[in-house]
Order: sequence, then C-alpha cells, then structure tokens
Amino acid sequence: MKRILLIIFAFFLSLTLTGCSLQDLMGKKQKSQSTSQNQQKQVIAVALNEQDPNKALVLRGIEDMAQKENMDVKVLSSGSEGQTSKGSSSSGSSSGSQSQGQSSSGSKQGSSSDLKGAKVLIYQGGNPEILQTVQSSNIPVVALNELPGGVKPAGIILPDPQEKGKLMAEPVLSKASEGQIVVMQGDPSDSSSQEMLASIKQALSKNSKLTVHAISSPSGSEAAAGQSLTDFLQKNSGKVPAIIAQNEKLAAQAAEVLKSQQLEKKVLLIGGQANLQSLQRMSTGIQAADIDTSPYIQGVNAFQWAQKILNKSALDINESVTGDQGEVPAKIIPVKSVTPENAAVVQKSYAKAAETAAKAETQAKKDQGTSGSNDPKDQGSQDQGQSKGQDQGSSSGQSGSTGANIPQGAQKVTEKVQTIITREYLDSQGKVLGTEKSTSEQNRTIPPEMLKKEMQQQSQQGQQSKQGQQDQTDNQNKKS
Repeated sequence: MKRILLIIFAFFLSLTLTGCSLQDLMGKKQKSQSTSQNQQKQVIAVALNEQDPNKALVLRGIEDMAQKENMDVKVLSSGSEGQTSKGSSSSGSSSGSQSQGQSSSGSKQGSSSDLKGAKVLIYQGGNPEILQTVQSSNIPVVALNELPGGVKPAGIILPDPQEKGKLMAEPVLSKASEGQIVVMQGDPSDSSSQEMLASIKQALSKNSKLTVHAISSPSGSEAAAGQSLTDFLQKNSGKVPAIIAQNEKLAAQAAEVLKSQQLEKKVLLIGGQANLQSLQRMSTGIQAADIDTSPYIQGVNAFQWAQKILNKSALDINESVTGDQGEVPAKIIPVKSVTPENAAVVQKSYAKAAETAAKAETQAKKDQGTSGSNDPKDQGSQDQGQSKGQDQGSSSGQSGSTGANIPQGAQKVTEKVQTIITREYLDSQGKVLGTEKSTSEQNRTIPPEMLKKEMQQQSQQGQQSKQGQQDQTDNQNKKS
C-alpha cells in the first residue's frame, strides 16, 4: 500500500515540476480537434454576374479547386438565396457542388446573414449592396474581370485586355482594306476596357485607310448601343467592313442589327468573349472570329488568390490595374483567338464543360430536395428508379454496339468516332491546378466492299442459326 502511495505521489510531483495537469493532458486532444474543425470551416464567398454566359465555367473552376483543398465555397445568387458548396472529396460530387445550407428566402444578397463565416469574397457582379457589407466587415475582395465600384479589392483576375484587342484586330487587318471599323466598347470608365480599345486602335493603325468609330455602353445600356450601331450603319452604308464587340451582350446586339439589315454576310463580326452562343453564330457564318478568355482558368486563379489571402501568403502578381480605387494587384489570364479553323474544338470543349457544370448543379438541387426525406419507401423507390435507369442505359449501349444487325437495303454506312481529351494544368511542382475536358468527333464511311462482306457474314450466321434450330426441333421430334 505504501508503494502505491509513493507511485501516485511521484506521478503528481512530476506533473507539478513540468507545469502540466490532468486537465492539460485531457484537453490536448480536444484542442487539436477544435483547431482542425475551425480550419475546415474556412469559407470563401462567391458572387458571380448572372448575365455572364460563362458563369458556370468560372464557378466550376472555383469549386474544383475547393474540392482539392477541402474548403467550403458559399455561392451568393443574384436573387435571394445563398448556397454553400462543400469542397471536400467526401462530398460525393465531382464538382464539389453539394448543397450544404441555404439562407432564408427573404434575405438580400450581401446581407450579413449571407456572408456569415466567409473570410474572403470572390466578386464578379450581383447586388452592389454586398460590397458595402464586405467593406464594413473588413472582408477582403478578389475581383473578376473588372474593378467593382465602392471598394478597393485585394486583387483582380482578368483576361489580358491588350492581347485581346490585338487578336480582335487581326481578322480585320487580313480581310478589310479600307473603311470605318466600329468597336462596340463596354464600360468606357473601366481601365481594362480602355486598354482593349487602345490596343485595337494601335493594331489597326498599320492600315491608314482604316478608321475606328467607338460606341461605348456601360452595363445595362446594350440595347441603346444596338440602336446607335443601326443609325451609324444607315448613315455610312457600304463603308463599314467590320464590327468588333467587347463582350457577348454587345456581340449578340450587333448580330441582330446585321441580320435586320441583311448585312450578316457582308460585314465581319468579331467577338471578344467566346461562349456557346457566339460559337454557334460562328458555325453558321454570322460571326467571323472570337476570343477564348479561359473562364475555367479564371475561376481557378480566383480561388488560388482567395486562398493565399486566407493563409496570409504573398500573391503571385504579374501586373497591376489602376482605377478610382488606386493601383490594384492583377493576375492577367492569357487569351487566344478562335477562328473557323479551331471553332469546332473550342465549342465542344465549352459545351462539355457547361454540360458537366449543369449536371452537377442539377444533382445538388436533387440532393437538397431529398435531404429532408427520411422515408425508407421514398429512398427505396429512388434506388429502384436509378437501378432501372442504369439497366436501360446498359441495354441501350449494347444494342448500339458494333455487333448490331445491318438492315436490309443498306448501301452506305457512316461511323462517328468520339475522342475525349483530358487536359491538366500543373504548377512548377507538378501539382494539378485544374482539369479541362474536350471531345472531338470524326465521321468516316465504311468501304462498300467491307459492308458487303459484313452482310454476307450476317447472312451466313442467320442461316446457321436457323439450321441449328431446325436440327434441335428434329431431334426433339425423334425423341417423342
């Protein structure tokens, strides 16, 4: 008994000498768990421009990165809802867009309830009240595409405006010898818009017979810009060989004006923001060229800068933009020209990415709608429906395989071969920053002699099958 008391006394004496206590020992694990949970609760809020035709691709880039880094993204819609996306791989969604929560339908975007828990905001557009909220809450902002008014962002991600202007001018220089080139500019007070216009003018100055007429249009005044274009074309009939439009809204307005005046085949239309609609116009010959601004990569870079701000790390600055707020650090995204030669590949890449983003959004809404139901019958019905759909898909795929019967009277057979390309963007250490998938299709015709041979083989197989069935019937008759 004395030995036990001595051991207990020695134990407490050692704790006293080292400054530890039982409470400290027991609390270490709890403190570690609490710290880990706090790290997982870091939230990046995102407010995107609902009018951006490539909004889904930008968000996809952000959410893909959030999933890799096990972080949360809270998407603030332009309406009344704020939606949180879990960015961890355990979310079960490839895009990390599983809905985790929603704000009350009566709140406005930018309210303190929507931004609760957010440590940084990626801002492209939406309710401007959100900027007042982040400013009063000292939440840093990473801007997308253009500088927001009323707040100085910590940085901005935007496509290269100078290279964009240069690339938009190239088709004009190669196809127009003289005349007035109309540039439908966006907000004239935006510094990137000013740089783009200056770059266009500098490039077109190589041909002294070309002059530039700019039509500026702050956001929301695109219809007025369309009317100005109509008036200018009527006053200068036959003197306008090309129109350059800074973004999709302006390009769509220009396309409508050209069609209304039956000039779509006579006047070149050059866009500055490739998207599914503009690429479709290119495929029909209404639009001559466009600019791929890499919206997915914009989203990836916006997330990376937001994460650096959260971690208090230095930003990888390669440029700066000056506005009313002063000089702002900028990350310039390279752009590339889209021409009829590569338009099909770019269009398939955009379509595939947009389709994937739409599926992820639909799945998130389904998960949110069924998360409140605990009825086993509902779950069982759901599982049966999914299983049935998979079975149908499997049987459909088998019936469409290369072993299908050749219909009688077939004189020609064409095949469509689809190739899927997965592109990965890596940093200098080999870490995957983002992925991008594109598909391409190749049409080919089966030679007549091969078709004839396959039909003969099919006929022989049919005769052998009939003969086998007949032999089996004869054997059964003999036994009976």
